[in-house]
Amino acid sequence: MSENAIEDLSPGELATVVELQRVELNRLLSDQKRLNARIDSLLQFQEREQVLRQQMQASLDRLVEQRGAADPVTKPMSTLAMSEDVPRLSSRLNRAERRFQALRTAVGQLVLALERQGTGQGA
Repeated sequence: MSENAIEDLSPGELATVVELQRVELNRLLSDQKRLNARIDSLLQFQEREQVLRQQMQASLDRLVEQRGAADPVTKPMSTLAMSEDVPRLSSRLNRAERRFQALRTAVGQLVLALERQGTGQGA
């Protein structure tokens, strides 16, 4: 509020304005406390997630080491070996999707043919 507006207020109106500002300030402080509590909670979740990721990575590393120790003929799975597997897996997935699409089309045509036979339309 400007000084002119404050000067024009009666003592009762001024007390009301001050009370409204106090209530609003208390509400804002309460909101800030809740927000800070949520931020703390999110930071704890993030920290826990990082710990779990590290534990999972350590477990994966141990599994890779165990696989290498259990099968000395094959080399342990390295990042390079995994990256070489990705194109093969991707290729297999693409082939499977094409087969599925072809099978789906064939089944659709078969259903249409059977429906035509059922209604006596012929093929």
